[in-house]
Amino acid sequence: MSEHKPEQKPQWAAFTAAWVGWVLDAFDFTIYIVVAQHMIKEFGVSPTAIGGSLTLTLLVRLAGGFFAGWMADRWGRKLPLMMSLVWFAVFDAAIYFAPTFTWVLVFRTLFGFGMGAEWTAGTSLAMESFPPSKRKLASGILQAGWPVGFLLAAATAYFVVPAFGWRAMFLIAALPAILVIPIRMLVPDGASHVESADSSKGAVKDLLAPGVLKMIILGSLVMALGFVVYYGMVTSHLGLFIEKAHCAPGDAKCLAAAVTHGWNGQIWFNVGMLVGVIGAGWVASRYGVIAALVAPALLMVPAMPMFTGTSGSMMVGAFLGGALGVGYSGVTAVLTTSLFPAHVRARAIGIVYHAGALLAAFVPTLIPWLVKTTDMSLATTVLIVVSSSLVIMSAAVLALRSMITKPAQTVEQLDALPKAEVVSAGMKRTLENPVAVAIVDHEVARATERRAILG
Repeated sequence: MSEHKPEQKPQWAAFTAAWVGWVLDAFDFTIYIVVAQHMIKEFGVSPTAIGGSLTLTLLVRLAGGFFAGWMADRWGRKLPLMMSLVWFAVFDAAIYFAPTFTWVLVFRTLFGFGMGAEWTAGTSLAMESFPPSKRKLASGILQAGWPVGFLLAAATAYFVVPAFGWRAMFLIAALPAILVIPIRMLVPDGASHVESADSSKGAVKDLLAPGVLKMIILGSLVMALGFVVYYGMVTSHLGLFIEKAHCAPGDAKCLAAAVTHGWNGQIWFNVGMLVGVIGAGWVASRYGVIAALVAPALLMVPAMPMFTGTSGSMMVGAFLGGALGVGYSGVTAVLTTSLFPAHVRARAIGIVYHAGALLAAFVPTLIPWLVKTTDMSLATTVLIVVSSSLVIMSAAVLALRSMITKPAQTVEQLDALPKAEVVSAGMKRTLENPVAVAIVDHEVARATERRAILG
């Protein structure tokens, strides 16, 4: 990838397009959760049905991420990004007219396809708009789009739902599709096209290359652990406030107050996340991605009692939960994109991100099941699940660091070819074929760049 100058307008336009797309992604995903109680009341469905629809969305996100990644690797990042925004608009607006919950389920599941496409194309476009030396901080700014989207959705719902009903939220979510026009005009095709000497061998075959497949597996496992933490904190947060309130059965006033405190806690959580992801990008730019990921995760462990309400202020715990507990996600974009060569990057990061989310999709069901079967409190269960996941994730990242930064194809794998003297990154070795020399130099250069990024 050539070194773009981030001060140039086309590169900033490309990055802004990806950032706005991520904000809209969060906005659309959040409004479904915000209006869930209204849908339960109107359609007479259970909370389990709402949860099931979210799981279906995660399933379809994986397919959308792969398909959009294939398009982005073949024709450039801009086209699938624009298509995902139009997709959002169509299926968000369709929910406004849904006569039954079955139709909501259909439209929302299809919505997940576009959601997977947006992150895949947008993240590739955003990171490739900056030179490698600037991508760490840019990654934090990009991920800040998620808490911004949540806060916008919460603020919009506060004013719109009481006045116009829950359906109006989905019409509002469809309006940003007009952003396709400035993206089409301002983001040049050159900023979104893949610049790589590597040639594709096929949509799936590329992913089975030795180095690529290993990185997909390792990246998906680390991403899954991060999502276990996120889902464990977010899906249980409101319940923690209700449990803390100790409301008597039938005490509607107490319950309403607890729910209000819970939503305030969610706001503080996302404010903390906004600070945390940008902070993680700054830490990564100075000390490397590994430090920016591991340090806040481990610092959150002793702060978990405040988050769960077993000690201290739950609002402070909510802020720290966002800043430390999930703030390390600020390096997600730069970490995932650094693992793969340009010609396969979009497909690979789409699989890593969404496969990780899917692997962790059991958490919202696991935590209530543990509470019921073990007689532990919700606070204790969340503390155990989230704290252990934070520690395991940090240990996994540290343990896998050497594997991530190792060349995918080493000299030892190629030493059967005609003699040629190779000096590359401090290694001297005799190879048989000049082509092998080029392969080794390419792989070592990529591994060296990953070491520089990870720290």
